[in-house]
Amino acid sequence: MQDARLRIGATLLLSCAAFSSVFGAVLAALWWVVVARNERNLPGRYAAAVIFGAIILVAGFTEAFGGDGISYGFRMTVITLIAFWAFGRGREGDLMNTAVWAFGDRIGFDLGLTAEMAISSLRRIEKDIRDIRNALKLKGSRGPVYDLIPLGFTLTIMQIHRAREQGLVLATRGYQGGGTFSPSFQRSKTDCFAFFSSILIIAAVFVSFVGYL
Repeated sequence: MQDARLRIGATLLLSCAAFSSVFGAVLAALWWVVVARNERNLPGRYAAAVIFGAIILVAGFTEAFGGDGISYGFRMTVITLIAFWAFGRGREGDLMNTAVWAFGDRIGFDLGLTAEMAISSLRRIEKDIRDIRNALKLKGSRGPVYDLIPLGFTLTIMQIHRAREQGLVLATRGYQGGGTFSPSFQRSKTDCFAFFSSILIIAAVFVSFVGYL
């Protein structure tokens, strides 16, 4: 999907559907299989091991302590796959374009700038993971499973430190909020189909929820 507005809208709708129920997650997974096709943009194996490993870990604890961990794990996996698709198809400036289009030059500019900075940090995560793994190997790594906790902790600290540096840069340059930006969008033939099919999925989830009540 080239139109950032439709891609972000579809991502939000599909994420809500997947999170709401297993039925919604199944429909969202089918959407991902059919619509995403060759655009699934899965992460590298190290990044995938950390992200999906964390989901499995939380799901396992939830199931062990009496919760519905299997359902949680499946729903979060689908949401993560959709996020990978949306993130991989995104281009620099998409979030700024969409935010300014939706909310204007004041609030929209601030939201878009914040989102673009967050995405910029996320794009560095896979490289950060490789660097951290290399450091752990030098210190005597015991394997990818044992590395999950120190790797996750180090990533969190790095992201906090990076966010602080970005804030200092903005403050130094005198940024106080708002700005001027002219959004522009492109649209492919399949964009509308993909977006409206996500609307049908969230509608089907809503109908099933009402019928259950």
